[in-house]
Amino acid sequence: MLTERMVGELRRRVAGLVDEHEVPGLAVGVCDADSVLWSAGFGSTRLGGDVPIDGETMFSVQSCSKMYTATAVLLALQEGLVELDVPVPRYLPEFRVNSSFEQDPERRITLRHLLGHTAGFTHEAPVGSSYLVGRESFEEHCRSIYDTWLRFPVGERFEYSNLGIDLAGYVLQRVTGLPFHEFARGALLDPLELQRTSFDSKVIGSAERRAIGHSKGYARLPVRVPMVAAGGLYTTVDDACRYLQFHLRGGESLLSPELLQEMYNGQEYGLGTALRQADGISVRGHGGGGFGFLSDMYWAPDEKLGVVVLTNSTDHPLQWKLAAEIFTRVLATGEVDGPWNRLRHPCGWGP
Repeated sequence: MLTERMVGELRRRVAGLVDEHEVPGLAVGVCDADSVLWSAGFGSTRLGGDVPIDGETMFSVQSCSKMYTATAVLLALQEGLVELDVPVPRYLPEFRVNSSFEQDPERRITLRHLLGHTAGFTHEAPVGSSYLVGRESFEEHCRSIYDTWLRFPVGERFEYSNLGIDLAGYVLQRVTGLPFHEFARGALLDPLELQRTSFDSKVIGSAERRAIGHSKGYARLPVRVPMVAAGGLYTTVDDACRYLQFHLRGGESLLSPELLQEMYNGQEYGLGTALRQADGISVRGHGGGGFGFLSDMYWAPDEKLGVVVLTNSTDHPLQWKLAAEIFTRVLATGEVDGPWNRLRHPCGWGP
């Protein structure tokens, strides 16, 4: 599908954009269900650094983490550990949340609500948020959600929030007795052989060839965040392509096609998965942004093609636009030129 000429065109296009927008480092990958068709690194792991980006460089993918967490929940469902449509207090008996719409709303909130952003939560938790990270643990962060007030009645509408995904990860931690990152490693990451992918802040902090996030106005950005399930994942472009292949292959032998389909049911968002259009091409996946990183991981199910773009900067306009352009260029019958204003969505689903 990718000719040598097309690879050359893509390489020149991406390199030009990296230079134009002064992106410190960028990794891009294109895959089908069977192989990585092209992956490449541009720039370096830190601004002004001399360690080049390659297929093994770990990037924070921020809210792309939500796809992995939703997949882990479905794997737990497959094992009979959880159910999607029972109240969360079955797994977290102490769980409470405030509401001006009804009494005891927690009795109606389910894992489906948490993963689909329909529980009515606000965007951030009081403890450990995108705006005030702090030093609190994942558990302390999740338990602070109990003090929040719902913005909408349970199940009334979609409202993007980090809280539900983190609570879903906390449910897994409680029902399995394992730290969330350990369950995710055993249930999902190891079976897919994603050895350079982790939710574990200790593993991430000590990893070699790790990209450093950059954002104007910040001399130093945190690596460890309490929002582990919603935004704590680091991965490489090659590992990210491997995860997209898991979807392109229908869950392989790991997750049943019926349960995988649960992730995709919805008009614009399923369970931890966004549903979008890239210049008329239907794609699934997620975007993420924050703490000096922007990322996009999407696949076109009908065309059996995946695209990954990872950057260690938030100071550029490439999020979603570059991934969407790659889809159109690769899938077009001829050369695809023209301005980015043909692309219909200006940004990814960030944290």
